[in-house]
Amino acid sequence: MKAKIGIVIIIIAFLVCLNPYLLIFGVPLFIIGIIILLLSDKKLKTKLIWILIPIILWYPSMHLYFYLIGTIGTATAQKLDLIFPENFNGKAIVVSDMPCGEEIEIIDNREQLRIPDNGILLYKGNLKSGYINNRYFKIDNNGNKTEIPFRANHMFWEDSENRPDENEVGIWLIGGGTKYNPSSIGGINYSFREYVISSKDSLAKWSEFKRSRGLEKITDSLVAICKNKN
Repeated sequence: MKAKIGIVIIIIAFLVCLNPYLLIFGVPLFIIGIIILLLSDKKLKTKLIWILIPIILWYPSMHLYFYLIGTIGTATAQKLDLIFPENFNGKAIVVSDMPCGEEIEIIDNREQLRIPDNGILLYKGNLKSGYINNRYFKIDNNGNKTEIPFRANHMFWEDSENRPDENEVGIWLIGGGTKYNPSSIGGINYSFREYVISSKDSLAKWSEFKRSRGLEKITDSLVAICKNKN
């Protein structure tokens, strides 16, 4: 009976430890399982197998776990195509759940978000959290699309493979959240996501306080007008 309990605890601990953020819980549980197993009447060889195999398999299994979670998460995530004007550069803001916003358009199972020249899109759809399955394009006057490469800071680390040139333009997901603006009519809430089209060496200027604050004020005003209409 002790052997079965110990083995079950070891298996549970192994599964918990596949997520390295849970090692603080999984490792003590694994040790408890080992102790119970060692106190059982199982043969030493069997005990060693159940103790050593999880330790040997943990690292490759952890990578396999993250690969599968990432692959499944991306495949099932909300699919968005963000389409920018041909000469657009700088920060763009997408505000979701706007009653007077752009209608939801779906092509090939992907939502089409067309960013206006001012970079502020009020969108009727809901931007879901979690894994992201986005594509980014610029479109010319003839309707021809050119894909914009995605950029993130980790791509520019010294040990990164295929490190992009810092003067090469790409699109950056800056972040998002929910904002509340108090007002005499009860206040206005809205959820948003921010992007920047820029090269790495020009990225900082788009986050300058004066520039960001100006775009934020325009967004607040457009959201207020939209929500007060309904």
